[in-house]
Amino acid sequence: MSSSRSTQPANPQPQANEAPSSSSNNTVGTVGERLARLRHALIGWLDLQAKEELRLLQTQGPSSAEAVEIEAYTLLLDLRNEPQQALLALQRCSELMSLAQGLKKPLCEAAVWRVMQTLQSFLMLHPAALHSVGMAARLYAESGEPELEQMMLESRHYVLFHAQMYEELYRSCQAQLSLPGNRERSFGYRLLSGAAGAAYNMGIRCPDARARQTWWREALQLHREALDMSRQQGQRMMEAISLLNMCVVLASLGEVEEARNALRGVDALPQVDQGRPGWMAWYRLAEALIQVHEDPTQTAAATTAWTGLLEITRSLQDGGLNHAAAAEVALRTVRILGQERGQLQDALWAADTLLEQQVRSMRELAQNMSDTLSAVIERPRLMQEKERLAEHGFALESSLAQRNAELSSALAKVQAEASIRAAAEAALKRAHDELEAQVQQRTAELEQAMRALMKQEKQLALSRMVAGMAHEMNTPLGNARMAASAIQAQGEGLSRSMAAGTVKRSQLSELIAGLHKGSSLMDRSLQRVAALVERFKSLDSQGTSESAQTFDLCALVQELSLSWQNQLKEGQILLQLEMPASLEIHGHAHACVQVLQELFANSLSHGLAGQQEPPPHLRLTLRLRPDLGQGQGRELIELNWHDNGAGVAAEHLARVLEPFFSTRLGQSGAGLGLSMVHNLVVDLMGGQIQVISPDRPADRGTCVQLLWPRALPGPDRSSKDTQASPEARPGTSLNQS
Repeated sequence: MSSSRSTQPANPQPQANEAPSSSSNNTVGTVGERLARLRHALIGWLDLQAKEELRLLQTQGPSSAEAVEIEAYTLLLDLRNEPQQALLALQRCSELMSLAQGLKKPLCEAAVWRVMQTLQSFLMLHPAALHSVGMAARLYAESGEPELEQMMLESRHYVLFHAQMYEELYRSCQAQLSLPGNRERSFGYRLLSGAAGAAYNMGIRCPDARARQTWWREALQLHREALDMSRQQGQRMMEAISLLNMCVVLASLGEVEEARNALRGVDALPQVDQGRPGWMAWYRLAEALIQVHEDPTQTAAATTAWTGLLEITRSLQDGGLNHAAAAEVALRTVRILGQERGQLQDALWAADTLLEQQVRSMRELAQNMSDTLSAVIERPRLMQEKERLAEHGFALESSLAQRNAELSSALAKVQAEASIRAAAEAALKRAHDELEAQVQQRTAELEQAMRALMKQEKQLALSRMVAGMAHEMNTPLGNARMAASAIQAQGEGLSRSMAAGTVKRSQLSELIAGLHKGSSLMDRSLQRVAALVERFKSLDSQGTSESAQTFDLCALVQELSLSWQNQLKEGQILLQLEMPASLEIHGHAHACVQVLQELFANSLSHGLAGQQEPPPHLRLTLRLRPDLGQGQGRELIELNWHDNGAGVAAEHLARVLEPFFSTRLGQSGAGLGLSMVHNLVVDLMGGQIQVISPDRPADRGTCVQLLWPRALPGPDRSSKDTQASPEARPGTSLNQS
C-alpha cells in the first residue's frame, strides 16, 4: 500500500501531534515557546494547519533566527501540487540557508533543512532529500533535541517510501524495531506502519502469487501490531489509520468478512478527521476492494463491483499527489485481478496507465533536475547579492553603535533611579522584619493561651464525665447498700431472738421473705452498676478484638430493620431506607451493628419519645462517594440517620458526643450511646461523625451523618472492595402504621 503524506494509510512518515490551532494557542506563551511547539508538530507540508499561527508569530517581533525559521515554514503554506512553485520555494530555501548559517543558530538551520527535505521529496530529488534529512538530524542532535533528531531519522523512511525503495525501507524499519525498547516507544507505531506499507507494496509488485500472499500476510501482521499499540496509547486517529490499512490488506487477500469488520471498526470510532488529505481516497478504495472480492463469479453483482472498482480507479488518476498512492494500488489491483478473471482489456489498460505514469515521472524528474541545475548556475549572482547585503549590514552596525551610546546614557539614569528604589526597598524590608517579629511574638502568646484553654477544656470534660458516672452509679449503689443494711438488721434481730430463745416461725418466714427481696434488689442494682461499667469500658473502641471482614452492608441493614419491627409498630413509626440493592464493604460488621442499634435506640428514647404530631418518621440513606481528600480513588461510605423528632438544642449540640452527657440524666439512659457511636466510627472504623439539628421548625429533627472508608487495609481484604456499587434505588417504606 502506498501513500503520499502522513495523513494517509501505510505511510512511514512520523505521525506527530497536530500543530496547535490558531484559535486555541495563538496567545499562549512567548514567540520561542510557540515556535517550539510548531517545531515538534510540523512534519510534512500537507500536515501544516498553523497558517494563522505563523502569521501571528511574524507580527510578534521575533528574533532574526526565529524570523528565518518562521519564513521557512511559511514557504510550505501555499505550495499545493505545483512543481514550479516548489522549485521557487526551494531556491528561497537556499537563500534562507545562507542566512541561517550566518546566524550560527543550529535550530534555525535544522528547520531550513527540514523544509528543503520536504520540497526535494516533492520534486523527486530523493538523494538530495536524504542529504537534507541527515543534516537536520545532526543539527538537532547537537542542540540536545533527541525527539526532533528521531523525527528526522524517521523522515528518512518517508523519503525511501516515495522513492519506491521499499526493500531498503522494510529493512531499515525492521532494524529499528529490533533495537531494545523501540517497539514500546511512541515512534514504534510509525516504524510498524512503515514496514507494513513497504511489505504491502513489495507484495503488490510481485509477479508470483504465492510470494505476493506472503508479503501481504507480513503486512497484515505488522498492521495488527500497530493497531494494538495505537489502542494502548489512546490515539484514535492512528487506530483508524491502522484499521483502514488492515481493511485494504484483508480485502486484497480475499478475506472479505474480516475486511468488513475492520471497516466497521473505522466507522465506529468517534472524532475521526475524514478531511485529512487522502483519507477518503483510501476509504473508497477499501469499499471497492471488498465488493470486488466478495463475489468473484460472473454474476451481475460481480460485474457491478468490477465496474465500481474501475470507476474509482479512473477517478483517482485526477486526484493529484494526495491520491497518487491509492491510484497506484488501484491500478495494480485491476491489472492483477483482470489477468486472473479474464478481464484482459481492463488489465491491459491498467498496465498502460502505470507505464505512462512511470514515463511521466521520469520526465518530471528530468525537468526538475534541469531546473535545479539552472538554480545552481544562478548561485554566483546570489552570492553577489549576499555581499551587497553584508555591506548594508555594516552600515546598520554603525547606526546601532550610535544607538547603543544613547541607550547607555539612558541606562545610567535608570541605574540612578534604581539606587533610590533600592534604598526605599531596604527601609520597607526593615519595617517588614519588625512587623514579622511582632507577629511571631503575638502568635507565641496566642499559642500559649490556646494550650491553657485546651487544658481547661480537658479538665472540664473529665469532671463532667466523672460527675455523670457518679450520678448514674449513685442510685444502684445506694439501693444495694440499703438492701445490705436491711439484711444486716434482720440478721442481728434473728441473732438476738435465738440468744433469748424466742424465735418464732412467723419471724423466720418474714426474715426469709426479706432476704429474698433484699438480695433481689441488691442483685439488680449490682447488675446495673456492672452494665454501666461495661458500657463505660466499651467507649474504648481500640480494645475490640473483632477482625475486619467483607460483608454486605445493605443486607445487614435489612436484617436489623426486621428486628426493629415490633418497636416500630408500638410507636407507630415509619422507617424509610434509601440504599443500593447491595453494597459489599471490608470492615467490622459487629461495630456497624452496634452503631445502628445505638442510633435507633437514641431516636426512640430521645428524638421521637411520646411524639404524635407530626407522625414520627425515621430515614436511613446509604451511598458511596469518592474521597476528595485522598485524591487516590478511595471510596467512602456515607450513612445518614434522620428523625423528625424534637431535635437537639443549639446549646447542647456541641456536647452530644461527650460521655455521660444527657438532658435526661437520671431519668432514662446514661448518656453513653452517641459517645460509643463516635468512638466506634472515628477510632475503630477510621471515619467521621457529624450531628446536625436545624433551628427552623420546618426542618425539625436530628440528622447524624457518618463517613468511613469502604475498605480497611488488611491481609483478608476482598478484591470486590474496589468494585463499583449498583445505582441507588428509590426509598421504600418498610413499616407504616
